[in-house]
Amino acid sequence: MLKLLKNGTLLTARGLGVFRVVAKSRWRRQRLLILCYHGLSQKDEHEWRSLFVTPAFFRRRLETLARGGFHVLPLGGAVRMLAEGGLPPKSVAITFDDGYYDFRQHAYPLLREFGFPATVYQTTYYSSYPFPVFNLVLSYLFWRASGRGQVDGAAWGAPGMLDLSGEANRDRAVNALVELADRQGSTPAQRDETAARGAAALGVDFQEILRLRMFQLMTGNEISEIAAGGVDVQLHTHRHRVPEDEKLFVREIRDNRQWLAARTGTQPKHFCYPSGVYRGEFLPWLRAEGIESATTCEIGLASRACNPLLLPRLLDSMSVTDVEFDGWLSGVCAALPHRRRA
Repeated sequence: MLKLLKNGTLLTARGLGVFRVVAKSRWRRQRLLILCYHGLSQKDEHEWRSLFVTPAFFRRRLETLARGGFHVLPLGGAVRMLAEGGLPPKSVAITFDDGYYDFRQHAYPLLREFGFPATVYQTTYYSSYPFPVFNLVLSYLFWRASGRGQVDGAAWGAPGMLDLSGEANRDRAVNALVELADRQGSTPAQRDETAARGAAALGVDFQEILRLRMFQLMTGNEISEIAAGGVDVQLHTHRHRVPEDEKLFVREIRDNRQWLAARTGTQPKHFCYPSGVYRGEFLPWLRAEGIESATTCEIGLASRACNPLLLPRLLDSMSVTDVEFDGWLSGVCAALPHRRRA
């Protein structure tokens, strides 16, 4: 009901020309909208998790940006212009988290077609392995088999039954299997074998997942290719985690940077918190590592008042309606109530 009311209000505001007025205002010119995406579906991932969108959906977003005359800027330059008060009108930056293969397959060609720059926050550990990221593929497999209720954990090397009924139960099952693999010191190859055995037990075609490279990160060669093609590849930690111990946290940044530098020829200095998890003590650690900006999963437009290491973004998804997207582009949505992340 609240979403319907909000969309009705936005439709009325757009019809009355409010969007155009706000978009051209001095207030909007002093703000940067950073768009956040994760993956583009190879098959049905957008039905499984809202972080994935279809290639057709992403194309429509790019068409909206082009048709509306928005200035799509490289992230680094946009952050500097924001701090200096020199943004052009209707400024936008496009970011992708994680760096899945589907970025190279779908998003990269579309961005080149429209001539838009983008930043990929690339986590790198799984880029060295030709396997789906373990926890993601488990979650997807359990979603595909959710109608089966409880299943025997033996196929996964786990004692007892796994409850696949309901998202919370599936999340618990995924966490239990990941923790088991961690305790056993399983290699990525061994984890992949576990996922394949489990998929067979559930009747899910694991070979199709491998063929489509679902939930796989871009390889080093693919990252080099997109970097050479103008994509800005930046930091997202090596192992997609944010340890609360300073030495381990700094190790994640340095391992990530070293891996990327060897493949892009650059020294990345912009960062995105994995899963949007951040703490106040991270900020001086990032500054000490020469990080110039860091993005969160908090929803909003970035202004000069924002801490550059706590920049908000809009997490775009299939559930964000066209009028909501237009509302954020213009800046009108910033004045309306919206959900905040913890």
